[in-house]
Amino acid sequence: MRIGVLGFTDKRPILYPLMKLLQYTGDVVVITDDRRFKRLLEDYTSPGHLGNIMICVTDATPDEVWEEIDHRENDFDHVIYDLRDTLHEDIDMYIHVKGSDYEDGEKDFLECVDAYTPIKLMYDGKPDRTKETMNIPITLKLLSTLEILENKKVLLPLPSPKVNKAIAKLIATHLSLKMSDALKLLRKGWQS
Repeated sequence: MRIGVLGFTDKRPILYPLMKLLQYTGDVVVITDDRRFKRLLEDYTSPGHLGNIMICVTDATPDEVWEEIDHRENDFDHVIYDLRDTLHEDIDMYIHVKGSDYEDGEKDFLECVDAYTPIKLMYDGKPDRTKETMNIPITLKLLSTLEILENKKVLLPLPSPKVNKAIAKLIATHLSLKMSDALKLLRKGWQS
């Protein structure tokens, strides 16, 4: 499965559980320019591994990255592209993660995307009133859990039923899982 996660905000509350769920069904690679992902890696060295998840922190484009890491897209069962303003032609699903508001040019960029699932991280406490948008409250407990799992270098369950439900709803059918099974996997401890 090839997933493009779009947006300019901190997408870790969505990407970490997405990585956790996908790793149960195959090898995963995450391609991102977000330097915070290095916190999950031994010695903060990229590319690196967290269990069967390869994390590549780079400024290369989605097409250039494969030469940089000496792999091919087909070497992995699941590829997550953490994208800001770049599209990739071989994507099965786009997710747009919005923070409190749109950044400059973000709305214009989204007009170039055929279809995507919108998720709003409610840092400001205000939900997006669009019917198809999944609204996720961002709590201090959720943010502190991100810090803990980066510190321990594990993908622990997030203390947010809304995040878990959103990820399970988005991905379960693509992985041939029941939603209840996907939720169980998201609530499990880390298994590297």
